[in-house]
Amino acid sequence: MLIVALGVVGLLAGLPIGLLIVVMVALAEPLLFLVLVALWSVLANWVLRGRVGPGEEAAFLRALAGELAGGSSLRTGLIEAALRSPELGLDRVVRLSHVGASATQIGAALQSALPLNGAVAASAFRLADAAGGRVGPVMLTLAGRAEEVSTLERERRALTAQARASAWLVGGAPVALLSLLAVMGTGSTWRDLSGSTAWVLGVGFGLVAFGVSVVAWMVRRS
Repeated sequence: MLIVALGVVGLLAGLPIGLLIVVMVALAEPLLFLVLVALWSVLANWVLRGRVGPGEEAAFLRALAGELAGGSSLRTGLIEAALRSPELGLDRVVRLSHVGASATQIGAALQSALPLNGAVAASAFRLADAAGGRVGPVMLTLAGRAEEVSTLERERRALTAQARASAWLVGGAPVALLSLLAVMGTGSTWRDLSGSTAWVLGVGFGLVAFGVSVVAWMVRRS
């Protein structure tokens, strides 16, 4: 009844169904809940490590500006900078540059590979290829912009991680304690409790799980 009541309250409050399922799992099966949290953390960290961010884009643009400042031609500098940034997936840019493709084709490939500054970088490349202007300062400016975005993202992730860690610490401690007691066979389990004691503990644990889930949902949306 407690799980059903919390589910109804959550639906009335407009919380996502997936979030309510997490709360119900935490109430019904604390050990399973902890295992799922651990697996989710590992998977999330793996996905974040494989994601290309503005920092990699800034490094590529600075490398390109450096190649051009060192006397490299536009296409040679683009190839060398792309080879030094394999995480961006610039293979198509390198291949098109090697075969002497048009600036329009190379610019389109460059734009698709750079999510933040792709459009501006591609336009600058096409303009420099056609008119022979200096494109190095433009690339440096774009690199600075990407670095600013990267810094802001790192700060946001740090604040989000702190808020998420606080939520899991506050709500995870009771879950971990109850799970440890259940595994060790000490203390009371849900089946051993009855009457007002079971009701009080159930309400308390449910409210903790519900509150932490709301905090996690808010952090995820921020």
